[in-house]
Amino acid sequence: MNVDQHLKVAQWHIEQARLHATSQHSCGCPVNEHYQKIINEIESGKEIEEELVCSTEK
Repeated sequence: MNVDQHLKVAQWHIEQARLHATSQHSCGCPVNEHYQKIINEIESGKEIEEELVCSTEK
């Protein structure tokens, strides 16, 4: 994906989170290994580093 596409996907995720937080909606999206890695990095307080290759593969 290019930068513009990444930003659009991020915008969609942010809006979904906002809607989930303000409604009775229960998400149910499974946390895959890639997303868990991201969650762990954010929760650790580490500075976000640029990934040079975007991949959801191991």
